[in-house]
Amino acid sequence: MQSNERRFRQRYDASPLKLEIRQLGWFGRPKKAHHAIGRDFALGGIAIITPLKLKPGKRLLLTLENKDHRLQAVPATVVRTEAIQGDYLCALKFAIGELPESASRGVYTILQRLENTLKEPSIA
Repeated sequence: MQSNERRFRQRYDASPLKLEIRQLGWFGRPKKAHHAIGRDFALGGIAIITPLKLKPGKRLLLTLENKDHRLQAVPATVVRTEAIQGDYLCALKFAIGELPESASRGVYTILQRLENTLKEPSIA
């Protein structure tokens, strides 16, 4: 049996993350920030739910935050968008390779820490 699964990494529920997205306008200048809801997260990217219809290839800056960590201005690219109940489900790929080497290492480390907190079962 052949699988069409393209994911190489485990994905985790991203709903505990506080997310903000900023589209990039003329000359790469960030536009107004918009809140989004995280759907699932992996080190390579994140799926979000947003009222914005984002076209594939669109470049964004993300802010990801939980109780322990906050990452600002993480570059990402929209991979695909699909309409769901008046909003849009967007798959985003982190583009940390666009950052200087030392910054990309730091961002990757914090992304790993965010992933680790999402792996842990929450205690109610």
